Amino acid sequence: MIRNPEEFRAPELAPFVQTSQKFLSAVATMQAHSIRALLRYQIESVSFLKRRFEDELRLVEKLTGGDEFADAFDVFVNFIQNATCDYANEAANFASVGARLAADTAGQVRKEAETTVDDMATATLAT
Repeated sequence: MIRNPEEFRAPELAPFVQTSQKFLSAVATMQAHSIRALLRYQIESVSFLKRRFEDELRLVEKLTGGDEFADAFDVFVNFIQNATCDYANEAANFASVGARLAADTAGQVRKEAETTVDDMATATLAT
């Protein structure tokens, strides 16, 4: 049995259906952008925690290991100073990542707004 390809052509969609398809596409894009941002934050957090845990392990090894007695106060103060500096740097890094993600989001919203305006202008001219 041979079928006519014209039977399988999609009918012309109503304008509100086209608009809702674009809206759903924009929503999916924004959700993907949000997930990407969340994963970036998690990667930054995990890498920071990995570095901090390694530093804490070295602290314990310095305090308990070795043949000679280490001045515990100096070792601990040095550890606290380094940790304070690391946390301040990580806070700055998070702010930087947040600013970059906000700029990316603003660009994406601007692009979607321009596309919507262009579509509205095209629809107005077509009628």
